[in-house]
Amino acid sequence: MEGLAGVDNWEQCYNPDDNSPLYQYGCMQLAADTNAAISGCFDAGASEVRVLDGHGRNQNKALARYGLDPRAKRVWIKNEPFRLEGLDESVTSVVCIGQHAMAGTINGFLDHTQCPRELCRFCINGQEHGELSQLAMYAGHYGIPLIYASGDEALCDEANRLFPWVKTTPTKQGTGWETCNLYSVMQVRNKIRQDIAQALNLIDAPPWKPELPALISVEWAWSGKADEQSKFFGVQRTHARIVQWSIKDARDIYNFPNENWHA
Repeated sequence: MEGLAGVDNWEQCYNPDDNSPLYQYGCMQLAADTNAAISGCFDAGASEVRVLDGHGRNQNKALARYGLDPRAKRVWIKNEPFRLEGLDESVTSVVCIGQHAMAGTINGFLDHTQCPRELCRFCINGQEHGELSQLAMYAGHYGIPLIYASGDEALCDEANRLFPWVKTTPTKQGTGWETCNLYSVMQVRNKIRQDIAQALNLIDAPPWKPELPALISVEWAWSGKADEQSKFFGVQRTHARIVQWSIKDARDIYNFPNENWHA
């Protein structure tokens, strides 16, 4: 949600009250950007479009509440282990709408990785990555390429640096952690529709498949979080604030160590 057109405030993404006008406004922007993307997919000849609301605060309710294009099929997130329903070998490509930049990005609007204000750095095989990379890695397990992303300028720069084949649509320019200059909402949504259609016609994009087993390293903002995670099997403590572990299945990129953890 942080990278959506029209969104420029924390409360539009994270207000705890489902009926808050600010949060409702954010959810409406989510539906509008998503519908623009769906239209672009069908413009390009897609036979089916599956949509997953990946913003945890929404608990999969926002798109149903604010008018998802009926041509699209909603899918879900499953836990233990964390899995993205509907993302499997039958899918030809994956796109990401309204994404934010990774933690530690200068002028990334609400930049973070997984845990806002708590996680400082997330690395895959020694290289810093964010949630866009996590999606690309998960999809790569099935041989599916990430081909498109929309978000602020910082997110688009991140995508272009890590995945040069990915087409992007900037929605705003971040000027600080919680400040930004929005671009014209209607122009952005028209561009999302056009850009995603172009991206779908570039079928030669490669899936992203980092070497496995992959070493995951997380630096937390305080040592207490590392204290908690270092007690689980297979987790190594390399610094007061840093823990690391290995994953053999790319789909486990979203799974942080816990009491059910099996390395």
